[in-house]
Amino acid sequence: MRKGTDQRGQLAETLATPEVLYAEETQEFSFQPLIETTLRRSRNGLVDAVQQSELESNDNLLLVVDQFEEIFRFSRYERGSESNQRDSVAFINLLLEATAQTQVPVYVVLTMRSDFLGDCTEFRGLPEAINRGQYLIPRMTRSEIKTAISGPVAVAGGEMTERLISRLLNELGDNPDQLPILQHALMRTWDMHSSQEREGQPIDLEHYQAIGRMERALSIHAEEAFEELTEPGQQRWCEQLFKAITEKGAGGRGVRRPTRLQEIVHLTGIDLEDLKPVIEVFRQSGRSFLMPPTGVELVPETMIDISHESLMRVWTRLVNWVDEEAESAETYLRLAEAAALYESGRSALWRDPELALALRWRERQQPTETWGQRYERSYARAMAFLDYAQKQNEFEMAEAERRQKLALKRSRIIMTVISLFSLVSMVFAFLAYTAEQEATLERDHAKASERKADSSRVMAEHQKVRAEELRRVAERMADTAQIRQEEAEVARAVADTARQDAENSATIARRQKILADTAAQRASRAKV
Repeated sequence: MRKGTDQRGQLAETLATPEVLYAEETQEFSFQPLIETTLRRSRNGLVDAVQQSELESNDNLLLVVDQFEEIFRFSRYERGSESNQRDSVAFINLLLEATAQTQVPVYVVLTMRSDFLGDCTEFRGLPEAINRGQYLIPRMTRSEIKTAISGPVAVAGGEMTERLISRLLNELGDNPDQLPILQHALMRTWDMHSSQEREGQPIDLEHYQAIGRMERALSIHAEEAFEELTEPGQQRWCEQLFKAITEKGAGGRGVRRPTRLQEIVHLTGIDLEDLKPVIEVFRQSGRSFLMPPTGVELVPETMIDISHESLMRVWTRLVNWVDEEAESAETYLRLAEAAALYESGRSALWRDPELALALRWRERQQPTETWGQRYERSYARAMAFLDYAQKQNEFEMAEAERRQKLALKRSRIIMTVISLFSLVSMVFAFLAYTAEQEATLERDHAKASERKADSSRVMAEHQKVRAEELRRVAERMADTAQIRQEEAEVARAVADTARQDAENSATIARRQKILADTAAQRASRAKV
């Protein structure tokens, strides 16, 4: 059996398998309820179930519990459930009591990874029992790994080339954690060879390289499964499913996180019937990426888990999903811490940019209460803190917008008043300017008039001076005229005198002529 969620129920189912405790199981009657009731009755339940069975007295019962470390991982993720804790303890007590008694020949073999040995101390009596029968499986040698590679091929009637075996051994190296990846790569290589089989052709490098080699074979195979999800919403549901069953552990490596199917439904908000087909794609024969294996009915109590951690290291898409989930959980934890600090009065509400980032995270991730409580149980307080911070931020933004509008309105009023004042000022300034211009003109006119008056006064004075000069000239001229008149009168008098003298002279001359003539006549007459 493999460890699951309901350990005693799973053990009862295993013991009820035909030819184990009972020869056969009829269709009308099942031994499982009877065995399960016996197992749950006391610590000696397994011994009692064997004693009540059809097992012959000389037959030994060997119970092999494969991957026993799962009980620690399941227990770790279900610490909040007391019933699950009690179920794990009761299951281990059944095994311990069965191996400690000598009434019936019951033997128990537990297979477990060595790195989980320290977890055995969580259960009383288990470390002592393991110490009495511990056997550590040693690391495989190169020769043993070669046999593990070529042996199954030979048993199946196939053949593998030496160069392919050498390539596989070299790529595997000394890392034992690569064995599951090697196993998967061999399975894919065998399938590839079978699909292209030619008579007598061995499995060779071309078949190995066609599946992506160990480096990418698992990732390519998982991606093929993902691409088969063609129905609306299925790829998104697949992402939510794998995020629910994985997480980032110490050192940043992805680790498995087994989760009940019903809890995944609550975590993701996906309907159970929508989730089942997605799980079936990843657990069908030839893949087995998810557990439980194909054929096991999926019910709400079924624990869904990844078959091996190697898938989280080599499937690129899942690596990104694990990182995104870790970032989402980190955001939620910061939010929860801020909510606790705010409630205790040691911190303030979130504001942008923290608030904006948190709101975008919630809108994008749409976390459910079940999802939140798996990381921190105060989900309701964290979401209430975020809602209140959002409302407060919206109120402050609205208030700021209101104040801004009011300030803008006031600014507009002030600007209007200032504009009116400026307009009035401009009018008064224009009027003042006009008045000043007019006054300037008037001053200029006055100055011009004054200058004109001064000019007129100067001219008048000049004219007065001129008139005075003219008067003096006139006086001088009058004096000159008077003089000249007097001179003229004198001249006239002289002229008159001269004329008189002339006349007198003429008269004298005429008298003298007359006398001359008379004398001449007398002389002539004398001569005669």
